[in-house]
Amino acid sequence: MSLATTPAILLRSHPYSETSQVLRFYSGDLGVLAVLAKGVRKAGGRRGGALSTFVQGDLTLYHKESRELQTFKEFSPDSTHRRTLGRDPLRLAGAAVLGELVLQHAGSDRNPELFSVLSCGLDAVDISEDRALIPTLLREVWSVIRELGYAPSLERCVACGGKLGPEEQGRFDFAEGGTRCPRCQEGNHGPRVGPRAREELRDLVDGTLPTDLQRSKAHLRLASDFITYHISGGTPLRSFNVLETLIPKDHA
Repeated sequence: MSLATTPAILLRSHPYSETSQVLRFYSGDLGVLAVLAKGVRKAGGRRGGALSTFVQGDLTLYHKESRELQTFKEFSPDSTHRRTLGRDPLRLAGAAVLGELVLQHAGSDRNPELFSVLSCGLDAVDISEDRALIPTLLREVWSVIRELGYAPSLERCVACGGKLGPEEQGRFDFAEGGTRCPRCQEGNHGPRVGPRAREELRDLVDGTLPTDLQRSKAHLRLASDFITYHISGGTPLRSFNVLETLIPKDHA
């Protein structure tokens, strides 16, 4: 067992006893970590008593590779990441989508790039203007998906390899991870992806906010179904269901 310190983001916590908690972090050096924090529920200051979900800072723990549950020593929050996601249920639900997505697939391998994408994504959701919140969340969700290695194919048909024309109506094929052209849609019942939707999706996957995103709920459902098929083992992320109930009805 060795003492280790790593940048980390708290993604989930639950009580272990009257005084202790199990904290699940994503860390820059050790990937996903489950940490037993004894006495933390009655402690204060750097020991972690004031920890809230999505706080970021330096985690110090006693680490042993063969253990699933590590031992917490202390956590020092980073003042440059004072996220206030809890002030808005919709922002909190969006952050939960990013956190659950990382917890589902990231594992214990070191991935500083994914840590950076997650950190920047949470910051972006936190400070986004209200009118840009859903497009911002979609961009950050696709950024995590892309960093995990699952970016969809949008420019060429996943069946025949032909390039989709600028005015062609395609359909999304979740099994193949991309769009089918009009000539290869037989037997595929995925959602229609027209020229505008395809352009918006391409922008989101590339890390750009589309201008005046249309049908944001449809975009969220597509991202959710893509994650269900390729990342979360056939089970939808629960956080997506919560998020959808909070989105205004005019976001068709």
